[in-house]
Parts: sequence; C-alpha cells; structure tokens
Amino acid sequence: MNNNRGFTLIEIMVVVVIAAILMGAVAISFPDSSDDRLKEEGARFVALVSLAQDEAILQSGDFALSTNDAGYSFFMRDGESWRKYSDKPFNSRQLSADIQAQMVLEGIPIKLVEAEKAKPQVVIYSSGEMTPFLYTLTNTENSSVTMRFDGAGNLKKTFKSNEK
Repeated sequence: MNNNRGFTLIEIMVVVVIAAILMGAVAISFPDSSDDRLKEEGARFVALVSLAQDEAILQSGDFALSTNDAGYSFFMRDGESWRKYSDKPFNSRQLSADIQAQMVLEGIPIKLVEAEKAKPQVVIYSSGEMTPFLYTLTNTENSSVTMRFDGAGNLKKTFKSNEK
C-alpha cells in the first residue's frame, strides 16, 4: 500500500493564486504617498516639455508653455498670435490640490494667475531652443521637485523630501 502524504500541485497552485490576490488587494488599498504624486507630476511635466521641444522641431513651428495657479497649458504660434494647443498629449493639465507651483524666469519669480488670464511665459523655438526657466512643484509636506531648463532645453532636476 502506497500511502504518500503531501499536497498536490493543484492545491499548491490554488494557495499561491489566493495569496497573490490578497497581496494585490492590500497593495491597492494603500494610497500613494504625497511625495510619489509629486515625483509623478514632475516626471509628467518634464516629459511634456521635452515632447513639445521635439514637436516644435518636427513641425518647424514655435510652441509655448503657460503656467498658472492650477496647472499648465501649451500653445502654438498661429501667425502673429498664440493659440492653445490641445492635441493629445498637450491638452491643459491640472495639478492636484495638494501641489503648488512656482515659475522663475531669469531669476525673477513669476506670479501665477488664473488659467483664463495666463499668457505664455516660456517659448520653445523651432530650433529646439527655449526660454530658460525654473519650475518648482511643492506639496503640503513641503517636499519639492525643481526642474531647471536651460536655453538649449537641457534639464537639471532635483527632489527634496521633507520626510522625517
């Protein structure tokens, strides 16, 4: 009589699947930290500015960036005026309520106004050059991500955490 004791492969697989489902549910229930949202927003901003720079070169046209108290928008030169460029992914972006923005041009902090009154502050030329600027995002815990773009569009990005 062969009396082997143990678990079958199917029983082990069922336990593994149940454990994976439970770990996934636990991971989903934890909210993103404020610092993670800040880093994500900074990465999104950098990617969009870089993409706008590439788009300006490809289309041989000037683009612009406008920041306001709630987010930022991209513009494209249409003759002598600027028109909002809303093709995806350049549609207007809103910052989450716990993130504040600050724009510095040529060492001078720019007062960010309401979205309706905002005008382009940064020009991205068809050559790929752009107005040098510093853009800082700060969350409610005073952590910040600072993005410094030079005239050639090169980026220096720093993150300062205020975690204890």
